[in-house]
Order: sequence, then C-alpha cells, then structure tokens
Amino acid sequence: MSEPDLASYSVVMLDEAHERTISTDVLFGLLKDIAQFLPDLKLLISSATLDAEKFSDYFDSAPIFKIPGRRYPVEIYHTKEPGADYLEAAIVTALQIHVTEPAGDILIFLNGQEEIETSEEMIKQRTRGLCPKIAELIVCPIYANLPTELQAKVFEYTPEGAHKVVLATNIAETSFTIDGIVYVIDPGFCKMKSCNPRTGMESLTVTPISKASAMQRAGRPGRTGPGKCYRLYSAHNYYHELEDNTVPEMQPEAILKALELLYALSALDKSGTSVRMRSYQLPLCFLLEIQSFTVRRTKRSMLRK
Repeated sequence: MSEPDLASYSVVMLDEAHERTISTDVLFGLLKDIAQFLPDLKLLISSATLDAEKFSDYFDSAPIFKIPGRRYPVEIYHTKEPGADYLEAAIVTALQIHVTEPAGDILIFLNGQEEIETSEEMIKQRTRGLCPKIAELIVCPIYANLPTELQAKVFEYTPEGAHKVVLATNIAETSFTIDGIVYVIDPGFCKMKSCNPRTGMESLTVTPISKASAMQRAGRPGRTGPGKCYRLYSAHNYYHELEDNTVPEMQPEAILKALELLYALSALDKSGTSVRMRSYQLPLCFLLEIQSFTVRRTKRSMLRK
C-alpha cells in the first residue's frame, strides 16, 4: 500500500472477517494500531458468521449492528450413520434428488479440484445409464484453476425440467450466491492449512467443518427461496463434535509466516514480538528467522538495483 498510515482514508471495511486467515488477522492488528492515531477513521468489520462479541472486545468494545438478511425456510436432514466414503455418499444423494425431487439446482461442497473432477466424472458415468425419460443433469464444477468462461456456467439458467449440480469448494459458503440453488449436500469437511511445528512445513489437510460453516452452507438455498440441506453426518456429530467456529490460521506453529509478513510491511523491528510457548518447537527461533528475512530482503534490494 502506498500510504501505510491511511491518513487520507476515512473508512476501511473488512469483509468475510470470520475466515481468520493470517493475512486478515495481521490486518486487524495493524488497523487497530493505526486507528489509535486516527480518531476519525472508521473501521467496518462484516461477516455472515462472525463471532461478533470477540471482535467487539478486540476493538475496544466497538458497537455491534445486526442486519437481518433475506432468508427463506430450509429443511435440514442429517444422516443416521455417516458413510466411510463421503464422496460416494454425496454423489448418491445428488442422483436421488435428481430422480425424485422437483426442479431446483443442487450444490455439493467438496474439498478441492481433485475431488471435484473425480465427482464430475462419476456423475457423468452414472447418469448415462438412467432412463431416457429422466431429465438432464447438468454438471457445473467451480474451483480456482478452472478457466473463467467455464466458471461462469454455474450462473447460467437451467433449462426447464432439468437439474444442475454445482460442485464447489467452501468458497461457495460466502463468496457468491447462485440463483436457483434449492438443494445443498454437505459432507461436513473442508481443507485447512496446517503447519508441522518441528519442520515448519505447511500442508492442506481435510478436517471437519465448524458449526458456523455448517449453518452457512445450510443457508445457501435460503437466500433465493425455500430449500433443503442434506448433511452427510449425524445430528450427534453436529451438536457434540463440531467446533463452534472455524479455527484461525494464526496458531503458534504458523507464527513465522506472520512475522515475515509483518517484517515485509516494516511493522516489526529487530526486537521481534512476543510469541506463545509452543514457539520453541519451531526449527529456528524467531529472532534468527528475522535476521534471515533481513538477509533475503537485502539481497532482493541489491538485485533490483
């Protein structure tokens, strides 16, 4: 940003605050610090699933405004016994909806491009053997690496009598609304970043979603009309095993990434910052890491010259 002190800004809005990535959490801290020197700066923090009280406390008891959205009734169904293969269960559920339920598009939440492509191929293979009298089932995948023109197909009108099934990651929870979605299939999983504290290596792992994410998914059909949500996990799983909110990325084992980001923003000095007790497990202490950042940054500056 060309103006790090935000002197010419009057309002800053942070949307989707519930995602709690390292970048957004660092941004919260920087903006809180800047706001202390700019009393007229207004910070607006918004989210459909936000733990509002926690953020209000962090920003010095900031007022909370609850804005009701346009909601329609959504029936929620839980499976009695979760299957071992949630991908298979999701596809079977989608085909049952296609054959037995009235018109309306289907949204399945999956975990990344590989699962989406696998599911797309499985659905196409199984619909080839359906009775010719059964309407068409249009498969529309959407993920980051898909060409833009193919991503746009999820928003196209579904022909009368047909069903469209959208295969998406958890980006479909909040980032966009697809008109026509009546049925949601929620396997109950998402991919989250995790970091091995002893090696410092990051990876994406499939983990159970939170209650907040589950409610967000169930609300997707309720934005444009009544709908149904099929959860491929039991009510007991939902009420007794899922966390209330998504675990933030800013965990002790990810502190080095945050330090590097802060240092790149010139928001961290040589004395570093306090870290939590588990930081001793990291491959290098944070002060040595900061020194290595300095070396790398100096080399980059020399190369640019």
